[in-house]
Amino acid sequence: MEILLDKKNNILKIKGEIDLNNSKKLKEEVKKMNNNNIVMDFKEVSYLDSAGIGALISIHKDLQNKSGSLTIINIDKKIKELFEMVGLSKLMNIS
Repeated sequence: MEILLDKKNNILKIKGEIDLNNSKKLKEEVKKMNNNNIVMDFKEVSYLDSAGIGALISIHKDLQNKSGSLTIINIDKKIKELFEMVGLSKLMNIS
């Protein structure tokens, strides 16, 4: 997984897989941003497993506790279906 930060627009652009091997890295990168309203661009995310889902839920809860939000944009159709199946689409802002 590669994470690029677009500081101007406060967007984390994620490339590759979000899985057990790198979900902790994603949480650490979000904490480094020191911002309560995070946008993640999933345009180049090719795979998401249960550890990745857990990381997103953890990030969402942390931001919500700080009166912030997590928005995920440019989701692939298969990943969007996964979000809907596990209920993340009701929990997070997805566009």
